[in-house]
Amino acid sequence: MDHMTPSSLSQQELAQRWGRSPSAIGLASALGVGPKYIKLDGSLRYPMDEVQRYERACLFFEPAEVALQTLS
Repeated sequence: MDHMTPSSLSQQELAQRWGRSPSAIGLASALGVGPKYIKLDGSLRYPMDEVQRYERACLFFEPAEVALQTLS
């Protein structure tokens, strides 16, 4: 593992990564939307592998890209 990459992100760090407010991240977590998290001492930590998994799940292809991949 790269020692420069954190193993988990705080709510503030995830908000900064996604360009959202920390309260939006907290609300999404409370609603069960977003990456899985760990609650430690009252604060939320988002494991980096869960953040990346969620980001990959949110990817979508443009219709033209799908057509090109299907034809390949």
